Amino acid sequence: MQERIAQRDTPEPFGAELCVDGIVWYRGEEGKESRRSSGLRLRPGTVTLLMGANGAGKTTLLEKLAGLRPPEKLKITYGNEPLWVERRVGKPKLSAMAMRSYSYACQSPEEGLFSRSVADELDYSLRPFHLPAAVTQQYKNTALSSVGWDDAWLKRDPYLMSGGERRRAALAALFAAPAAWVLLDEPTAGLDGTGHDRVAQHLTKLKSENTGILLVSHDSDWALPLSDQVMLLHPDGSLRLCSSEQLLAHPEWLEETGMQVPEWLRIAHALYRNGVAATQLWKPAEAAQAIAANRGAAAPVGRETRQLEVIGGAARKHVTEKEGSSLVRRFDPRAIWLAYMLLSAGMFAQTTWIGIAAGSVVTVSLLVTGRISLHRWRGMIQSYVIFAMMVSGFLAIGRGGGSGYFNMESFLGTLFSFSRTMLVLLLGIAMAIAMTPLSLRRSLVQLLSFKGRMPAFAQKLVLTVTLMIRFVPVLLREWERFSRIFLARGKQVSRTPAASARRLRDVSLPFLLSLFRLGDEVVVALESRGVGMRAAPIHAESLQWRLRDSILTAGSLVLTAALWWFGKYINAT
Repeated sequence: MQERIAQRDTPEPFGAELCVDGIVWYRGEEGKESRRSSGLRLRPGTVTLLMGANGAGKTTLLEKLAGLRPPEKLKITYGNEPLWVERRVGKPKLSAMAMRSYSYACQSPEEGLFSRSVADELDYSLRPFHLPAAVTQQYKNTALSSVGWDDAWLKRDPYLMSGGERRRAALAALFAAPAAWVLLDEPTAGLDGTGHDRVAQHLTKLKSENTGILLVSHDSDWALPLSDQVMLLHPDGSLRLCSSEQLLAHPEWLEETGMQVPEWLRIAHALYRNGVAATQLWKPAEAAQAIAANRGAAAPVGRETRQLEVIGGAARKHVTEKEGSSLVRRFDPRAIWLAYMLLSAGMFAQTTWIGIAAGSVVTVSLLVTGRISLHRWRGMIQSYVIFAMMVSGFLAIGRGGGSGYFNMESFLGTLFSFSRTMLVLLLGIAMAIAMTPLSLRRSLVQLLSFKGRMPAFAQKLVLTVTLMIRFVPVLLREWERFSRIFLARGKQVSRTPAASARRLRDVSLPFLLSLFRLGDEVVVALESRGVGMRAAPIHAESLQWRLRDSILTAGSLVLTAALWWFGKYINAT
């Protein structure tokens, strides 16, 4: 790998094709009759612009090419290295070599910064490539110059920078990695005109060094002049691959994807039809001269204005994960709360591993019966299990013996406490998934109100609890996002305890910073709506306690009693 990287300083190309099989695509004017699902090849030393309507899946596709999402039916290869390696047993795993073939930046890369200096951020991006110190410094200098900075910025703290400076620091960390491919998602968002020019200049430099670039950008007037080819993503997931000149000749192709044709592109199209060269149209000064010389041709004559067709829900396939089934949500939230408290008491009453096993059976049965999936929480659950094992093992070392002695009784005792808490945690997650914030608010309002009115302190309590439940899925999405950023930058595919510890550290820091920013935004939003400034009570909405709620509560009470009796019986025997 180091030999391939070292070749970057020579005129010899080191890049490799980015191959994608399994996606439906066709070239230029061939049309839908020439669709194919294999043979899509993006060459090194080229800039490919990915365009499509909002929500079409551009970011999702880019994340799949970076290995940040399951490939589904796609087969992705960087040169001779498949991104996903099949295993005899279990799911495919990511290839560390293929991961080092690209450098990736999401839409808000500055939110993934976690070090206390720009130098540390650049070192983190370069660490997976294992370069000599002198070569590392060379790449750091190049990364700084790509955003218009010098060595003086290496000691600057990204946390103390402005928003634009943080974006530049994130782009410098992206450009520092000596990868064969650069995957960019809206790189110019938040940058001024000078920043646009610097990014364009550096992408042009990377292209001259035979680096492949795949770019997602809504700044079409900035991105199209840089591009050698364009991939137009349609609502059905298919791609049209064309050159930027072909798109200049057929701007209506954008409308087929659900996008509007920019006015500047309509004017450029009219000039192109009247003989102005495409290379001339990409240069503002020459384009202005062409417009002056073709005033009559600037506006298309006799052409009907195309109306953008509203693409219905049948055309766009948004797959939304069901986080709670209608079976559980039929119950009164008060009954769910009461059932959770009863079952939690039954779990904490267990004092033996057999009792924990019985509680596990009850928990799994309730999750299956309620059709509640914890798949999205698997990462957090795995982290909890690893943390519990590490703490239990650490506390068991040296207990009751000499140096290096491992006390199994102490290990199992600590792990037992973690396991019992784990069962209560799983039930709590299931409850949060099963209850919508609105249903939770209704139940609390009715519980704490008297004659349809509620005191000020109760309003604050309802607001606090509702916000906590409301932001559970938000926090999950944030954790998943920072996990993808860590994977893209750190290239860590190992599952060893040391790698898991690094992952926990590198994901937790930016995640917590994001929570602080989110909290500030929520405070501002609540203050702008007058929350906390008026003590006027509100009227409660009425909820009806039904027979099924009584059955749920009674069933939970029976299960709790059974768990309590089982624990006592096991202890007695």
